[in-house]
Amino acid sequence: MKLYDSINKALASQGMNTVASDMQDYIAIWMQWYRGNVDKFHTYSRQLVNGSKRTYERLTMNMAKKICEDMTRLIWSEKTKIELDNPENTEKLWQILDNKQNSLGVNLPKFIEKTLALGTGMLVEYIQNGKILLDYIDADLIIPISYNNSYINEVATISRSQHKEGNKDIWVSLVTIHKFDGTVYVKQHKLYKSKNADDLGTEIDLGSYYLNLEPQIEYKTNTPHFQIYRPNIVNNLDLDSPMGISIFANRVDNLKALDFKYDSFFNEFQMGKKRILIDRCAVKSAIDPTTGENIQFFDTDDATFMAINGMENQPVKDIDFSLRTEEHIKSINTELNYLSSGVGLGQDFYKFDGTKAAKTATEVISENSDTFRSKVSHEIILRDVLYDMVVAVCELAKINYQTISIVFDDSVIEDKDAEARQALIEYNAGLIDKVEYFVRAHHMEKEQAIKYVSEIDKRTPKEALVEEPENE
Repeated sequence: MKLYDSINKALASQGMNTVASDMQDYIAIWMQWYRGNVDKFHTYSRQLVNGSKRTYERLTMNMAKKICEDMTRLIWSEKTKIELDNPENTEKLWQILDNKQNSLGVNLPKFIEKTLALGTGMLVEYIQNGKILLDYIDADLIIPISYNNSYINEVATISRSQHKEGNKDIWVSLVTIHKFDGTVYVKQHKLYKSKNADDLGTEIDLGSYYLNLEPQIEYKTNTPHFQIYRPNIVNNLDLDSPMGISIFANRVDNLKALDFKYDSFFNEFQMGKKRILIDRCAVKSAIDPTTGENIQFFDTDDATFMAINGMENQPVKDIDFSLRTEEHIKSINTELNYLSSGVGLGQDFYKFDGTKAAKTATEVISENSDTFRSKVSHEIILRDVLYDMVVAVCELAKINYQTISIVFDDSVIEDKDAEARQALIEYNAGLIDKVEYFVRAHHMEKEQAIKYVSEIDKRTPKEALVEEPENE
């Protein structure tokens, strides 16, 4: 990409050689899938029988976004606890994390979702106008400079804005360089201006657009004021890059197959709709000799009718195509299983029943499932990111603490065997009835459980009633 080549050259001229990689190209592709509109796939051309070409739009299930949403819900929820050693310190911390500017409860899930989609995300903690703020930075704005064992200790981030100079458009780019050597965190700001959107341009004075921004800030610290978050999967596209990869990076062909079949499913109704062939002369109007009115035999606006030549001996012919809905639904569900399994959500996580989108079939997951193991795996990296973020915020806010506790929400996890055993104990003790037992132990709907119990009772032989003899 031209812009990133220009940024790399500018940094190299100042002695900072960025990590050579094709990751920005991959990120651009993942972004298109995440948005649900991929160049040359969702818009395509097809040659018609008359030799002309027509442009079509392929429908999408947008499963790239869906799987990122669902994985985010598994990893993070409002029940996740971030606490310091005492309630007073915890309250001070959350007054910073969840104020209107930072809004961790709202912005962090979005940040996690986009990081799962694009492979890399970055948090930055800083002070501006006396307030401690958080920045949530996406992968396309991150350029690693140096790293050790995939730990990025020097990185550049880009912020661009478009302005007018007279009648001409210009692009202003703020390049922020973050460095950490283990004891000192350095943050540098450089400003560039260009007349070309694909070029970084020339360096200009920082005060031209940012009056209150210092060129360089240094902190003596054991923890940098930035954190890199990546999905906990190996970057097999570039083994030498410290950048992460999207959770669907190796499932792009699967996403293509899904959208191809989904589009075909809805085309089945369009192409296979009922049609009635009539002779072309039947669509012409005629004058009623009695009334003198102009009579139309068929509704010319009704798309069901198709007028063709050569129907004189058979004026009307009904054509009703059989739809292959079941074949399409089965094929789409097969692809959904392959996709959900490939991204770590496990088999049968989604179900397509012919409606507009795939539904989440699994509301709860067990501790021994692939889904649970993926959740825990991604939480390992996120916990480290959140821990360092809390340390940095406490350092900037001068909050003294002894311990940091981060506990993720596991309420979506269900031990089915333990729950079934508990339900059986309570049933035998007379605390619950049969219906409640089947609802809890076998996850039936209440109506389904009532019907099931009724069928069992009908099959169960009842003891014959024996009349007691009357006393003489």
